[in-house]
This record gives sequence, structure tokens and C-alpha cells, in this order.
Amino acid sequence: MEPIQWSRWMSVGIDDLDEDHRTLIGIVNKLSDDANRQDPALIEAILDELIAYTRHHFAAEEACMQRSNYPTFAAHKALHDALTRQVEAYRDGFVANRAGISGEEVFDFCAAWLGKHILKEDTRFGEYAGSAVREPAELIG
Repeated sequence: MEPIQWSRWMSVGIDDLDEDHRTLIGIVNKLSDDANRQDPALIEAILDELIAYTRHHFAAEEACMQRSNYPTFAAHKALHDALTRQVEAYRDGFVANRAGISGEEVFDFCAAWLGKHILKEDTRFGEYAGSAVREPAELIG
């Protein structure tokens, strides 16, 4: 399977958040390796790592949004909460039915989940932050 490739279209223009997104892509890309997709214990560990790093990233992104008075912060935070629950439920489903969910399916789910959120939601915040009077470094704090 082809790994996710970072592109400038994914950039939100805030270095720390972009680096977090690259890290998340790196975690998901572990599932692009054929051997990793064949090992249910490793798939579960990768899902756990994805969940843990996602929580860290969402907290940082939300703090940045609050500091910049992002007008749709509440809706974006609700989306983060829903996305976290979604990937946790997916992980729980995988643990309960390892034989019924292939490594390819897990990779496809995670890649779509992450790509959709970055490209659709986070880039909107990047556009807002880029048009704000503050410099992006000030938004990070």
C-alpha cells in the first residue's frame, strides 16, 4: 500500500501544528508496511499510538484556536471529540474482531479519517489564522 504523502495542501501554516500532522501521518503510515498490516498486535499498538498522539495534537490545536479567538472553535472541538470517539470505537471493534478486519481496512480507515480532517477542517483554521492580525508564532504562545 502506498503511504500518505505530506503535501503543501495539508499545511495550516503553523509550524507546530503542521509538525503534529506529519507525526500523525507517520503513525498511520506504519500501516502501509505489508508486514505491519499482518500483525494484529502491532495494528492494535499503532491504533493506540494514533489515539494517544491525536489527543495530544487536538489539545494543542484547540489551545491555538482559543488564543486566536477562532469563531467556530466550539464546533471544531466537538468535531475533535467525535473523531476521537470514532477512532477509539474503531480500535475497540478491531480488538473484538481481529480476524474480521484486515490491516488494509485499518489503514484505509485511518488514512481517510486523518486526511479528511486535515484537508477539510484544519486548513480552514489555517486560513483564518493566516488572515489574523497576529503572527502564527503568537498563536502558538
